Amino acid sequence: MIGRDAGAIQPSFVGRLWRALRRPTGIIRCGKAPALDAPLGNLRALVLDTETTGLNVRSDRIISAAGYHLADGQIPAQPAFDLIIDPGRPIPAASTAFHGIVDAMVAGQGDFATHWPEMHRHLEAGLIIGHQIYFDIALLSREVRRLGAKLQPPVALDTALLYAALHPSHRHRDLTPCCAEFGITIPERHTARGDAAATGALFLKLVPLLQDHGIHTLGEALAFERAALLHHPRRWRF
Repeated sequence: MIGRDAGAIQPSFVGRLWRALRRPTGIIRCGKAPALDAPLGNLRALVLDTETTGLNVRSDRIISAAGYHLADGQIPAQPAFDLIIDPGRPIPAASTAFHGIVDAMVAGQGDFATHWPEMHRHLEAGLIIGHQIYFDIALLSREVRRLGAKLQPPVALDTALLYAALHPSHRHRDLTPCCAEFGITIPERHTARGDAAATGALFLKLVPLLQDHGIHTLGEALAFERAALLHHPRRWRF
């Protein structure tokens, strides 16, 4: 199983990743991440989700973002932030069909530059959890670049990758079927608020399964999800 290879990956991959993420570079950072030996069950993190104008990380824009602060194995009932962002361009009908956000809803809500200080304050959690979170991080990095700055990618755990590493024979990675397996409902599916809440609940369900596979710390989880990425690299392109 993939999980049995995690220990072999951790020293090389996680060590290099950790040094790169913590190296001072003079760019915008997202707080100090927990130590690699931090227990999964006690992590402090921001569970994040965004909605966008599309799936092109180079040209599409963030139109909604929400986050919950995970602490002591619990997700609060209300998000720390729940933002609607004016992308300064029309929202394609194909995207609206998924998240329900139309141009009239974002008009006058402030652009990304307006909301970035609040978002960055919450990103100071240092560790970000999300479902296919590297897509969200890529969009955030591009938005920050438009402001004339560079965002140092935060340390992140991807529930889609963790799920795939635990279930290597499963083909699905979408949030809905992953949550359905654990009886998690998503009343506000395809909203940043609803998807972030569901992702937090999914992560808490995955923790005991990871522990059963010998994955007890942040560092081990980073290596474990990397194993899923290496095992099926084409599935995780966006």
